[in-house]
Amino acid sequence: MDKVLIEGLRCLAHVGVGEAERRKRQKILVDLEMELDLKRAGRSDEVKATVDYLAAANETRGIIRRRSFKLAEALAEAVAQGLLKRFQPRQVRVRVRKFSVPGAASVGVVIHRRGLTPPVDKSRTTWGFPRGGPR
Repeated sequence: MDKVLIEGLRCLAHVGVGEAERRKRQKILVDLEMELDLKRAGRSDEVKATVDYLAAANETRGIIRRRSFKLAEALAEAVAQGLLKRFQPRQVRVRVRKFSVPGAASVGVVIHRRGLTPPVDKSRTTWGFPRGGPR
């Protein structure tokens, strides 16, 4: 399946279990993977046939900026739900890394969420022909 990727998106987030940790924004890295059919985009070379990377990055940063989170899991869930709603990919994978545990390069989570199943085109038969058969 085709995927749009954004890796290492640098964000500042209020995230942490303790009040002191959430008081100041901390650096996190977010990786996004959105599964969708990119055949039309590949053939047409039109951005409207895919997910605009900048729009997805800005959507992610906006979701993170507007809220305070205790858990990286909650932050990842909010990002996943926002991307599913706005861009409607088949599924999304969100990886969040933060740098708050001494001695660890990073800590974080990865979540996968599915979107709604695309509607079935009932105007076509199971063979792909319009109702009424081939013309």
